[in-house]
Amino acid sequence: MLAPVCAQAAQQPDVLVVLVDQWSPRDTPRWGTIAKTPNLDAVADQGMRFYSAYCASPMCMPSRVALLTGQFPHNTQLWSNTMEYTPQIEQARLFADMKQAGYTTAQVGKIHWVSGNAWKRNTPSETITDFYNRIGADHVDNLPSPFSTPNDKGPYSEYLKSIGKFDAVAADMTERIRGDNWTVRASACSAEEHNEMFVAKRAIEYLEKQPTDKPLFLVVSFFGPHNPVDAPEPYASMYDPADVELHPNVKFPVGSGGRKYGEQQLRAIKANYLGKISHIDECAGRVFEALKKRGNWDNTLVIFAADHGEFMGSHGSMTKGQMFEESAGIPMWIRPPKGQAVAAKESDIPVNMIDIYATVVEAGGGTVTPQRQSNSLWPIVRGEVKDDGSQVTFSEIDQKFLSYMVRKGDFKWFRAGTREYLFNLKDDPFEMKNLAADPAHAEKARELRDTYFEWLITTQLHYGKGYIPRGTREAMKAAEEAKAKAGKKQG
Repeated sequence: MLAPVCAQAAQQPDVLVVLVDQWSPRDTPRWGTIAKTPNLDAVADQGMRFYSAYCASPMCMPSRVALLTGQFPHNTQLWSNTMEYTPQIEQARLFADMKQAGYTTAQVGKIHWVSGNAWKRNTPSETITDFYNRIGADHVDNLPSPFSTPNDKGPYSEYLKSIGKFDAVAADMTERIRGDNWTVRASACSAEEHNEMFVAKRAIEYLEKQPTDKPLFLVVSFFGPHNPVDAPEPYASMYDPADVELHPNVKFPVGSGGRKYGEQQLRAIKANYLGKISHIDECAGRVFEALKKRGNWDNTLVIFAADHGEFMGSHGSMTKGQMFEESAGIPMWIRPPKGQAVAAKESDIPVNMIDIYATVVEAGGGTVTPQRQSNSLWPIVRGEVKDDGSQVTFSEIDQKFLSYMVRKGDFKWFRAGTREYLFNLKDDPFEMKNLAADPAHAEKARELRDTYFEWLITTQLHYGKGYIPRGTREAMKAAEEAKAKAGKKQG
């Protein structure tokens, strides 16, 4: 086991990862967002923001599975959302690596690594809780998405029934699902009753039960600001549509799901979306306060990230699924434990959400499972790695068509189906001038194209060198756990 990153700490740091869904990278301070996020900003100001951060895939499931496994879609084989999928236990190592480092491990809120009953094919005689435990997660509170509410029988629906709100919320969500889920309407719930606050409260309930003499790794995963646009009051009215900034690459009419939206509709949608962002900030703030009451706030690593972005009208689109900045780019920042050096408040080195894996394992003094494509962010945070234009990151998706992306230095290259794109993000941050067909940039396009294919080939899973058969690996793990338990008893 490695020494924890924060050498000054008397013990391993607690680790909190705050995940959000479909948060545009444009709604961050660099781009002058009007979104009010005082709680998140206060913590981010104590660390480093990554303004060239990307998701491993601009879609919920493959992005989240990439974080869980430390592997990109070409190794997880999950290139888009699906109704039947489960990650392989031997691949899903994030929680296992933290557990082996001595952590209690948990995730509360949106999970979206598993869909349907595919997990039963791996463990047919076990429950879903057994599956979570087999991947190293001590506690998983898998709460349903807003659109699942009408048919859900879980804790949030039970809560809504207990306060007499279930029928109203179910009717609201049913109408949005069957009609236009970009319909702008305040939630049927108050801010305290909304599912985002429910996630925060469940996380806090779990936090308060955890002993302080053992380090905790907790992922709190919110559902928003992903549509539906159902910010609760007073957040639904917090932003005036007339004040909403529309970026220069917004094209009207904006299309989504066969529908078209004009400028006034988009402004109203964006205003509610910003309200959802501010509500999530309030929810995250509650979790921060609970961690402070835990008494270990100074020795807590906090990381914030989105699983992907949101177009919000840019390039005439809504949601995600493409490699343009608004979709594949993400907001991400890291706040180290107190005493850990931070080289700068911002970084433009290309990084990836998948890098959270190696970062938290290193922070906890653990060992990253081999064959992960995750790179620790600590050398950047400490200033050991400088932005020299050589750093690179990637993204992949196969939804309507296969698409893959390379970001290196000021340039971003990607292929979408049969079309190629090349942008100089320094000169053209809103990607309005495609340089792929420009002879003057042919060499740069070729360089980045070759970079992707070399990376693709060299990062394929390789079970020849150092391969340990599954049964042997599990036996080794059981022996290690038995040895650890025996050591505790002797102590």
